[in-house]
Amino acid sequence: MKKTGLPKIVKEAILILIALLGIFFYFRRKTSITALVRKVEVQNREVSRTVSASGTVKPKEYAELSFLTNGKIVKINVEENESVKKGQLLAYLDASSQKEIVQSYKDARDARIRQRELFEEEKHSNEKLLGGETSYEIKLREYNEAISQAEASYQAQLAILSNYYIYAPFDGTVLSVQKKEGETAVAGSPVLVVADLNEVEFEIVLDQEDFGLVKEEMDAEIKLDAYEDQIFKGKVSSLPLYSDPTKGGFVVKSLFNNDKELIKVGMTGEINIITEKTEGAVPSLIFNEISYDEDSNPYVWVVESGKIKKLPIEIGLEGDLYTEVKTDLTGKTIVVPATESVEIQEGFIPKIIN
Repeated sequence: MKKTGLPKIVKEAILILIALLGIFFYFRRKTSITALVRKVEVQNREVSRTVSASGTVKPKEYAELSFLTNGKIVKINVEENESVKKGQLLAYLDASSQKEIVQSYKDARDARIRQRELFEEEKHSNEKLLGGETSYEIKLREYNEAISQAEASYQAQLAILSNYYIYAPFDGTVLSVQKKEGETAVAGSPVLVVADLNEVEFEIVLDQEDFGLVKEEMDAEIKLDAYEDQIFKGKVSSLPLYSDPTKGGFVVKSLFNNDKELIKVGMTGEINIITEKTEGAVPSLIFNEISYDEDSNPYVWVVESGKIKKLPIEIGLEGDLYTEVKTDLTGKTIVVPATESVEIQEGFIPKIIN
């Protein structure tokens, strides 16, 4: 007897029905899941992006002073913490032998000058003796050339003599005296350290990525470890032309604008250089209150008709803490997960905890 196909059709229909019911209840369950969320609000704030780095307060004018020749130190005219004026004689070596050399070259120059003067005083007789005015002028030129050579030699010896002396290059304060009278100084070895403590800078070292974002005259905020609750204003004052291999990056300096009397050389802290900012307060959210899809498009979670929904938005400047929001979110209830462990999906039912 031939079997009918009806039971097979019924069986397949039942399986399909079960599958459809499973899908229905799955999505119904999924869209009815409750998620713990916090309500957040768009606020008007100034949004800024900064480059941050640790650094040290250093004097703008700083010099390690040394002699340019070897010799015995005869006199050091200053002590540590003493104020000095630009051009003030600070220390000198025994230059007696060089002074004698300078005097001999000066005497030689003066002798040439006197010879020319006598030659010019007896111009009439010398013209006859030399055979005319032209020959006289040639001889006078020879005297002038001899004087020029003698003057150059004399000035060269004076320059050498200057290597025996140290003068203050600017108004400042003696930070340290590293040699004593009677000791032998070696050319190029520091003897005195002088700095202008009235004009200080905050010095930092940046890698090439951060350095490329910084420009001169950018505003900066400096927080010193000595004054935890105070922020000092400043501006980027100096950018180097090359990276300093001894410091591992680009040395950038910022001048302070205020409260200079509180700032002392050697203080440490952190600087935030403002590389970009909005013009005044703008609508913004905290950076982690905005999400991004797989294509890096920004969106926020909002509550509509009692359920969570994804709302794409347009953003402006992405700052360190806040992000500018250009989309008008007036009247929207914006939510974020209550904790990092909470997952949000479209269709979830929000349970707002704040």
